[in-house]
Amino acid sequence: MFGPIPKSKAAGLGLGLGTALLFLLVGLPAGDANTQAPTPLLPSQLEWVGILRSAADVTPKPGRLMRLMRKIVGLDDNQRAMLLPHGLAVDRDGRVLVADTKQRVVHIFDAGGRKYKVLRAPASDPFAAPIAVALDGQNQIYVTDALRARIFVFRSDGKFLRTLGALGKNESIFKRCTGIAIDAGRERIYVVDTAAMKVLILDLQGHVLKRVGQSGNRGGEFNYPTHAAVAPDGSFWVMDSLNFRVQHFDGEGNFLSAFGRLGDGLGDFDKSKGIALDGLGRLWVVEGRNDRVQVFDATGRLLFFVGRTGNSPGEFFLPEGIAIDANNRVYVADGYNRRVQIFHLKPEATTPGAQP
Repeated sequence: MFGPIPKSKAAGLGLGLGTALLFLLVGLPAGDANTQAPTPLLPSQLEWVGILRSAADVTPKPGRLMRLMRKIVGLDDNQRAMLLPHGLAVDRDGRVLVADTKQRVVHIFDAGGRKYKVLRAPASDPFAAPIAVALDGQNQIYVTDALRARIFVFRSDGKFLRTLGALGKNESIFKRCTGIAIDAGRERIYVVDTAAMKVLILDLQGHVLKRVGQSGNRGGEFNYPTHAAVAPDGSFWVMDSLNFRVQHFDGEGNFLSAFGRLGDGLGDFDKSKGIALDGLGRLWVVEGRNDRVQVFDATGRLLFFVGRTGNSPGEFFLPEGIAIDANNRVYVADGYNRRVQIFHLKPEATTPGAQP
C-alpha cells in the first residue's frame, strides 16, 4: 500500500493538454472487484468497510422467479451496476449518490432502507455525461453534466425540478461544467468549468454571482480544473488538475494559497480528480494516475495516504471522486474497477489535537 506507484499500467493513458477532457469523461472496461478480506496494509487511521457495485449490494436478494422476471423486462442487476462511477455525495439520510458517466445515470444506494434507484434526467433533456453530485440544505440533488453544459436539479425523492445554466437548447453559461460544491448555509453553488478554466459562483436559483479565474499557472489561474470542495468557513478548494496543485479561495473567490507539484512520489499530483474536506479541515485528494488518495493539512503537508494499483480492497484503478459523510465514512469512486469503496475514519483520527 505504501511506496512508489507502478507506472506501466497507466503509461498508455497519459494525456496532453488538448485531451484532458477525454480523460475526464471516457471510461474503459475493467474486471470484477476482488471481494476478499481487506488488506492489513491500510494506514492506521482507516479501516475498510465494504464496496458498492450494483443494486445487489443494498437490496434483498430476489428469488429465482423474480430474477427471471427482471431479466425479461430488462431490470437484472447487471444493468443496475456501475460502469464508470465519477462524482459522488452522501445525503442526510445516508443514501450514497453516484454519478455514472458511462451509464449516464445517477445511482442511489440506500443501504439503511435496503433500496436502490436510478436517477435519470427527463427523456426530452437527458444526461449525456453526468460528472458530479452535490446536495443543498433541503436535500435537493444537483448533478453537473459536462457535455450538456448544465446542472440538473432534482428533489430528494428523484423528481426532476429544473436545470441551471442553460440559455437555450444548445447554449449555456458553462462550456464544460464538471465539479460542484454547495455551501448550504450561505446558499451558494461553486461550479468548476473545466474548459473555460474558471469557477462560477452561483446562487441557488442559478444566477451568476462571480466568475473566478482564467487560463494560466499563477495564483487564481487554472489549467483544466476538475473538482471543488467547500469548507465550513465558506472558503473553497479547487483541484487545478493540469497545474498539478490545489488552490484555496475565500468565499468571494479571492485567492488565498496553493500547494502541489507534478510527480509520482508521495505528496505529488498527477491527473488528480476529486477532493473532499473532513471534520478537521484536512484535504483528501484523489490521485487518478497514481491510484491513491492522499490526505493533507491546510498547508499542504502530507499526513497519510491509502491505495495502490489493483482491484483488492484498499486498491484502486484510476479513481475519480470522493465524499466524506457526517459519520466519518469515506467513499471513493474507484472508476475503472466499477465500484465505490467505503472506509471508516477511526475516532482517534478525528479527535482535535490527535497526531495523524
